[in-house]
Amino acid sequence: MLLSEYNIKDFISVLASKEPAPGGGAASALVGAIGNALSSMVANLTVGKKGFHDMEPLMREIIEEGQKLQDSLISLIDKDTDAFNGVAKVFKMPKDTEEQKAKRSEAMQKALMDATLVPFSIMQECVRALHLHEKALGNSNKAAVSDLGVGALCLKAALHGGWLNVKINLNSIKDSKFVDEFEKKGKQLLLEGSRIADEIYQKVMESL
Repeated sequence: MLLSEYNIKDFISVLASKEPAPGGGAASALVGAIGNALSSMVANLTVGKKGFHDMEPLMREIIEEGQKLQDSLISLIDKDTDAFNGVAKVFKMPKDTEEQKAKRSEAMQKALMDATLVPFSIMQECVRALHLHEKALGNSNKAAVSDLGVGALCLKAALHGGWLNVKINLNSIKDSKFVDEFEKKGKQLLLEGSRIADEIYQKVMESL
């Protein structure tokens, strides 16, 4: 059974257990999916409401894009756990001979790169979801404006969580080109997403 198919209580239970996976990456993907869902909820609460007829095309766009992001972030819960298990599997490889050591080292580097790409994808999806929140703010049902603030906070937390998981893997990767590329791209996503999230939160606070 996939982690993404667990009920809430079971997922939290296994997350709290001594099992090393799921961990922070899967939790970040879940928190990101929750944050993303809130912009979709606000859009759904706006469609058909009096006074928002002109905003319906935008709201429907947010709902459509939000569904794609929701599917992606939920899938990343399982992908992150699979990536971690891939790294753990390498630790069980034999290392008695020089040839075995070389194969193990090569496999580990590949596994670490794969484990970097998943949380990086979480970061990308969180920034895309924050842009949807940005579009909804000021154009949607004002009664649900606080939900956009909560969504932005969730997405910011997920974004930073993804970055922590990118960083911890980059620390063990020997390919300097790969490390430099994802260090740069990750920092750009972190800055962009944090800025949008903070602006949304501030505007929501000012409107309350």
